[in-house]
Amino acid sequence: MPHDNIVNLIAGILLYAAEIGGFFLSTVFYLLFAKKHKRPVKTLAEFKDGKYPTVNVFIATYNEDEMILSRIITAAKNMTYPGIHKVYVLDDGHRDEIKVLSEKLGVNYVNRDNNDHAKAGNLNNGLDVTDGELIVTMDADMVPRSDFLLRTIGYFADEEVGFIQSPQTFFNNDPYQFNLFSEGLIANDQDFFMQSIEAQKDAYNATMYVGSNAVFRRKALEDIGGFSTGVITEDMATGMLVQAKGWKTAFVNENLASGLAPETFGDLITQRDRWARGNIQVARKWNPIFTKGLTLMQRIIYMDGIHYWVSGIYKMIYLFAPIVFLLFGVYSLRASLAGIMLFWFPAFITSQLAFNTVSEGRQTIMLTNVYETVMAPYMSFAVMREALFLSKNKFAVTRKGVNTDETYYNWRLAMPVLVILVLSILALIKGILIMLGIVPFKEPVNAVYINVFWLCYNISALALAAFMPFERPRFRKAERFPDNKSVEVYSLDGQKLGAGNLNDWNEIGAAMTLNREIVSNFDQVVSNGSKVIINVEGHSIEGIVSRNQVKDEEVYMAISYVNLSEENYAYIISQTYALASTIYKPIRYNNSISVIFLSLMRNHFKVFQKPKKG
Repeated sequence: MPHDNIVNLIAGILLYAAEIGGFFLSTVFYLLFAKKHKRPVKTLAEFKDGKYPTVNVFIATYNEDEMILSRIITAAKNMTYPGIHKVYVLDDGHRDEIKVLSEKLGVNYVNRDNNDHAKAGNLNNGLDVTDGELIVTMDADMVPRSDFLLRTIGYFADEEVGFIQSPQTFFNNDPYQFNLFSEGLIANDQDFFMQSIEAQKDAYNATMYVGSNAVFRRKALEDIGGFSTGVITEDMATGMLVQAKGWKTAFVNENLASGLAPETFGDLITQRDRWARGNIQVARKWNPIFTKGLTLMQRIIYMDGIHYWVSGIYKMIYLFAPIVFLLFGVYSLRASLAGIMLFWFPAFITSQLAFNTVSEGRQTIMLTNVYETVMAPYMSFAVMREALFLSKNKFAVTRKGVNTDETYYNWRLAMPVLVILVLSILALIKGILIMLGIVPFKEPVNAVYINVFWLCYNISALALAAFMPFERPRFRKAERFPDNKSVEVYSLDGQKLGAGNLNDWNEIGAAMTLNREIVSNFDQVVSNGSKVIINVEGHSIEGIVSRNQVKDEEVYMAISYVNLSEENYAYIISQTYALASTIYKPIRYNNSISVIFLSLMRNHFKVFQKPKKG
């Protein structure tokens, strides 16, 4: 067989394998969504005798700072529950300051002599030193709503329920939203999985444990020897093994706790690299196909979840196939233009419409293509390294609470995407020249048309992907949350200075708009550096004025809190972070790639005219 035929055969086999893999992923996806699943709500009224199980709340931490931990400790401590619930800070960072913080806030601090098995080992150590009937696991950056226990514990009135999972939602913008200037245009890239796919898996008792915002029955954990160790995605393995033991599980589709998404593109890559490698490790240690106790659908769903991480390799094949054809004449697909229009094009349009319907406007095929393109080089590399036993079995903690005034382009992370983008543009230029008859080409021109269209589709995603490594400044140490609560401002001696509404606030400070009807010379009485008292819903909070701009009949004022009491701190946390997932998210998004690109172009060069070196 001629050399070029062998190369074409290999390219064709790779493309065919990618198509078959994609077909299986799509089949399971649409099988999950064949019928809308909604689980009936269970409340504490399910406990007819009024005897409620004891609850231990585990906050696993390693390197999160005190501000982040203060939020979750305060919120967890103040959760409403008629039974007994105790909070435990499981500190694998061995930090004296976190011990002091825990004691100050009145919760239990747990340390251990080593860091064996990372997070899973930390949680298992927590099991050893506690005795609660139910275990709540919370990542350190999450902040639960005050009714978290009220909305979850009722499911455990059924003695066969092993664990429940609620979605992880996020109060900050992830790197897709932030770096693409698409806040309000697109959802967090995890929202569709967390709130839709997980709900559909629940129909088959296959809800995946995602490491946080979950409640376990201690007996179920003891049944499998505790949280799973030996893999870096201990959460997925733990949930699967509990289900394999015959325990029922449930997905409570309410936004009951919200946390921090990765804040830089590099942190996002670190997180997804860990997830990809961890899934391959689980397949190696507890392959769902051979795990006793799982039903057929549970096996299919868990294998599909592992298979998803291989799709990065499929995407790389799709990205390179038209490039190698137009630049090097290597065939991966032989088809006529008429055949493509008759068979592929209707399927392409149908898939767009079907996915848009299933996602209920939260996501589109085009946006998914961007996400997959951004991640493909890194995820495919991670999967292949892990499959070949070349990666280190190390648990990499995702940084949280990043703030910086720098703007820079991460060239190291950008390089794979930039290389593919440049090659795609060169191939597109050559394809256009061939169609114009300027450059000779031995293959039929119909094949060129097909690959030029293919390249345009790829380039639309690669162009956005190339902007992801541009890191924008994140100036705030803590997220600000919009609000419109009524606010009154007083001097320290009790004189009322103004009234109006909050604009936004957090545990550090607040911004507000006030009228000037009470004190006409407000700008003379109050200046930057003045101390004032603001009253919000009966809570008096002292602060120093950091901005005081008078315009017409309104005053735009900002303060930084001082002497913030524990009661006021708890109130602010309950009204901001704990409610972020329910009241600060747009219901519907504009996922149009063209709209996202226009927003990016309109805002990008304002920020990055003089990028600083990263």
